[in-house]
Amino acid sequence: MNTFKRTLAVFLATSSIALAVPLAANAGPMMGGGMEGGCGKGGSEMRGGQRDDLPRMMKKLDLTAEQEAQIKELRKQDGELISEKYQSMRDSRAQLHEMQKKGDYDEAKVKALTEQGAQAMAEMAQLRARQHHQIMEVLTPEQRQKFATQREEMMKRWEKKRGEKPAA
Repeated sequence: MNTFKRTLAVFLATSSIALAVPLAANAGPMMGGGMEGGCGKGGSEMRGGQRDDLPRMMKKLDLTAEQEAQIKELRKQDGELISEKYQSMRDSRAQLHEMQKKGDYDEAKVKALTEQGAQAMAEMAQLRARQHHQIMEVLTPEQRQKFATQREEMMKRWEKKRGEKPAA
């Protein structure tokens, strides 16, 4: 492997890790918006590139019609922005991948693309955090507690499921 290809491979691997760390830290069910496409009946939607278990969890909270309407509006408000940020992140990653396939290395372009992807990921996480806070404000204290319990149980199931997978 020549020096150029080795340098490009190391840089892309490092960039991928740099982009993946915030995503991994944000892993789990999110409350973002965008990329609606269910997994079929009983499945979870995809929003902002992540599974969205919020609708299923909210059904168990006995929301009033007013609360449901407020939450639906909150999710709609940021949904398009989150979807745009997710698409921007995917686009920058695809362009990096394309550069790697072609063996075409432009340090300035690689830097710009990795920064663009990281910025989109950060903004997406910020939008999701804000939306989560706004949704929690709509819930009663009892509903917030029930939601927190459901989320904790779901995270335990998710961790158990991930722990059962063999290491690659």
